[in-house]
Amino acid sequence: MRLAPLLLIVALAAPCFADESAEPQEIVLVGENPSPPPAPPDMIRSAAVEEFLTARQNASIDRSLVAQVRRETWIQGKVTDEILVGPSGASIVAFDFDDADIRRAEGGEGRFGVTATVLFASTDGQVIETRDEELTFAPSAGGYACAKIVPTNVISWEATAARDASDAGIARDMERLKEYWRRPANPGQSVAFSVSDVKRRADGDVVVSCIRYTASPGQRGYETESTSVVITKQDGSFQLKSH
Repeated sequence: MRLAPLLLIVALAAPCFADESAEPQEIVLVGENPSPPPAPPDMIRSAAVEEFLTARQNASIDRSLVAQVRRETWIQGKVTDEILVGPSGASIVAFDFDDADIRRAEGGEGRFGVTATVLFASTDGQVIETRDEELTFAPSAGGYACAKIVPTNVISWEATAARDASDAGIARDMERLKEYWRRPANPGQSVAFSVSDVKRRADGDVVVSCIRYTASPGQRGYETESTSVVITKQDGSFQLKSH
């Protein structure tokens, strides 16, 4: 009479095996649709933006081309040369924008906008201004023409490097240092720099830190590199050492 409870316990403890012959069933989660793939970039619009920025870069170097750039735009109202090609005595050394940022703009069929970044440098290669720009383009003669430029996030780099260099006693040496920074690694590159720090060490050497910008003229995109050099005097001569 004691076997019945024991049999019950064994039956409850026995594992349940799934039917291996059954086919796996697909589980569908209702309401979860896969995201559509991103739209491919519109290379015609990208080319129009790059051509416009290249034309401005050329005009910033040769100001006689400014009038031609104006004729090829649809910009309404007065746009100063400073907005179009940069501050006097400076040129566009680099520019960039993202294909994915090209978007539809209000104001008419076919118009589009994009955010561009532009760097301006003085004749000695020192970056004096960086800015973002909201550019709007409109259809024109089978292509696109710029219809609006709105500078945003404008940063003017104060000329503190000269004062800091003077305080550190290397004012004359800075000119040779600028030439050192402006040497391109590859022929045809544009190189600019912005001095970020000047410090005199206890041993008398001076550490100068900067950011170098390299770009290819007429092409979007640029690279940045943070670098430091040590200026030391040996028997009155100027020496550069890696930091």
